Amino acid sequence: MLGATSDTAVQLIPPRDGLSIAPDHPRQQPEPIARAGTQTSRKGAARPMTTADVPAVARLFLKVFRGIDKPASADLKRYLHALTLGSPSYNAVAGTQIYQQQDGHISSALLSIPMHFIACGNVIPGRLLGVFMTNGDSAGAAQLNLGLRPKRASLSFCDSASPTSAKSLLAIGGKTIPLQNLEWVRTFRPLGALVERLRPRFLHPRLATLARPVDALLGRLRGDEEIEGAAELKVREMSVPDFVAHAPRFIAHYAVRPLWSEDELGWLVGLAAQNTKLGAFTIRAVEDRSGAMIGCFVYYAAAGRTAHVLNILSLPDQEVGVLCAMFRHLESTGHVEARGRAQPALMAGLGLQRRLVFRHRAFAMALTRVPEVNEAIVRGDIYVGGLAGEDWSRLMHDFG
Repeated sequence: MLGATSDTAVQLIPPRDGLSIAPDHPRQQPEPIARAGTQTSRKGAARPMTTADVPAVARLFLKVFRGIDKPASADLKRYLHALTLGSPSYNAVAGTQIYQQQDGHISSALLSIPMHFIACGNVIPGRLLGVFMTNGDSAGAAQLNLGLRPKRASLSFCDSASPTSAKSLLAIGGKTIPLQNLEWVRTFRPLGALVERLRPRFLHPRLATLARPVDALLGRLRGDEEIEGAAELKVREMSVPDFVAHAPRFIAHYAVRPLWSEDELGWLVGLAAQNTKLGAFTIRAVEDRSGAMIGCFVYYAAAGRTAHVLNILSLPDQEVGVLCAMFRHLESTGHVEARGRAQPALMAGLGLQRRLVFRHRAFAMALTRVPEVNEAIVRGDIYVGGLAGEDWSRLMHDFG
């Protein structure tokens, strides 16, 4: 169930295999056994992650990304298990890969989430490449990176690649997805937004309250800067079942897009709703004056703070209206600003907004051997990001 700011219900889907989490000290394997799909070297082997590996991988995550060298909490282990092994489309080949040294120590891991894609009319296996971590083991990192080379009609992608990771993917045939390295930021209350950015480290929380009347005065003074357009469009609450039913048709015009079957999209929504650090997971539909649904948007609602937008979906040529309706709604519900990822189809609508800026966020990359899919990627005819991306993951914002 969602927070008080939304009545949208979310079903949290458990891991598909129903396996329990292994204890903090899984049985060590002094000599890793080579099997199908395993890349070996004199120092160790790359292989698919299993349930028994979850405690070690969770501890590696804490050490690499949080600077904490201790056993992971039960919460982190449960979440990591669900994330890496619970997808309805899970298979060992496309799932998370680890590098295990000869003494049994797991020194590197590349998290990935299998999901199906529609690519130029064909359904192909896809995988979201997520967190990559290594504890100073160059051999393990190299093995995992080489394992990303596509060997069949499949698609690997990510929207959180660092410059180093982007170069590595380019070296093995990856393509950059146009514009999606950029994040847009639309400010509604300038002083409140500034306090929001500085408050965690430097400012007292009560300053947010003091900023509201100042921003209200500024709003009255800049009457010519109101959000234009979309006055006739209506924003209403959208249930998870309605979203799961309608979302695929809002991206059907892209040549390359997630399949978003009912079980797969429902599983993603269930995990995304757990990321309460950003606010309450919320879905809103946008309707035209006749009551027909022309789009929807998914975001983390946090009145008085930043609205983190995951997805903006619409019928073709309705993007401008959906964007304007969304910004009106987010401003009226008390957010100081909104943030989301740029996409080619959104640029016309984003360009109409005042007090909106772009900044580099992370590289969005795709990797496939299918020529027509590569052509679609280069021209930006691909839909990834948000629920088909990594911004919803708790690993990006939690477990500090």
